[in-house]
Amino acid sequence: MPDFSSIQNFLSVTTPAMPPETWWLAGLVLLVLGLAALIDSLSSVVPDPLIFSGLLAVLAMQGLCIDWPFAATQLTYALGAAIAIWGLNQLWYYFFKHDAIGMGDAKWTMLAVSCFGIMPSVFAWGIGACLAIFWMGLLRLMRCPLTHVYFAPFLFIGLNAGLWWLRLRDHGLGIPG
Repeated sequence: MPDFSSIQNFLSVTTPAMPPETWWLAGLVLLVLGLAALIDSLSSVVPDPLIFSGLLAVLAMQGLCIDWPFAATQLTYALGAAIAIWGLNQLWYYFFKHDAIGMGDAKWTMLAVSCFGIMPSVFAWGIGACLAIFWMGLLRLMRCPLTHVYFAPFLFIGLNAGLWWLRLRDHGLGIPG
């Protein structure tokens, strides 16, 4: 069982460029993303107020602790990720006449990118997609009807795996490179 200082240390290395004493921000964002994933799994909705409150907290702390141009850059990356996901969905819709990706997943990713950066979010999508495919295959094998896959829970698992691998590896905390 990890002690509080190891959890604090992990959280402090997950947010790029933030001072170590803001470790709680990463914890707060993971809590918000986890709650949003749970709500998505139960109601198929990623709640806007939750996501945008988290985004506001991240940008305010980045602006106050580092500087406002850094916060603006992180917001630009976050919006870019959301717009890219929206654009992919639009292309899919153009060709197949139905959505491929929920916009809740785009908003979820926007918050993750603003706090943790692009690479952990790329890991979230890659690992999340693999887990979702495995889940769909398992349901198919069990002959359970499958109408829709709520992706935010898989994104959350993938984000945590990406944070663990990328940040701990980069900070030499015993993870093989």
